[in-house]
Amino acid sequence: MNERVEVADNPAAGTSPSWRRHPKLDQWIAFWIVPGFFTLFGIVFVPLSFMMPPRSPGSSTPEIVGFMQSHNLLIACAILTLSFGLAPITNACYVMQVKRMSVSPVFRYTIIVGATTGAIVGMLFPMFCFGLGAFRTGYDPPILAMLFDFGYLAYIGSLGCFCIMWMAFGLAILLDRNNILPKWLGYYTVWQYLTELMAAPVWIATSGPFAWDGLMTFWFAMALYVPWQIIVYLCIYRAIKNQPVHELENAQFVVASSLPATRPTAHA
Repeated sequence: MNERVEVADNPAAGTSPSWRRHPKLDQWIAFWIVPGFFTLFGIVFVPLSFMMPPRSPGSSTPEIVGFMQSHNLLIACAILTLSFGLAPITNACYVMQVKRMSVSPVFRYTIIVGATTGAIVGMLFPMFCFGLGAFRTGYDPPILAMLFDFGYLAYIGSLGCFCIMWMAFGLAILLDRNNILPKWLGYYTVWQYLTELMAAPVWIATSGPFAWDGLMTFWFAMALYVPWQIIVYLCIYRAIKNQPVHELENAQFVVASSLPATRPTAHA
């Protein structure tokens, strides 16, 4: 015996505001969360906690203790705890466009795993190191110095995670035959992630251009990364705007008007 359920259309479904019926509404909500997250991220790391630009690896013990025991540092870590969960939304916006490309799924899986690993090492670890140092007064200076080193080495020295992630992103753009994103962005992305390899010497150099606050390791990398991130964001905006509605993977919304409208019919 087979059973079939018929669902009646709901006339009230078309009375919702037009903006709620926009087929890309959910994607645009995710997209506009991105600048809000990066703005909050910048406020936490720069004017609130002064974690960035990075302090010198050669800072004196009193300087390290004063920084690590700052109340602003503790507040910054608390805000970061509440907001770093927005980071996956940023990467999801990129992955959705990579999914439209004529490339293997391995590229988007690499982006997802690389972003997850990078967020843990490059954001979660520093947050706990700096927050732990500011949580309780009375820690011995050597312990604070160790947390200081751990926090900055995790933040600056973990760029290898992002190298693999952005390598997959750049190659996906270059190999894509659907032209979802411009080819020049793929070349720019490859060049940008290659500069992040310069983070490796921070584990060796404590001064000079390859220290974690050095000219090459930090400032040159930031000079390329920040414009690149803005450009990627604008290109993703155009990709979402130009995406045909028939390519959307939104689930179809079906509502029954009332219980009596659902009538099982039996077939022998």
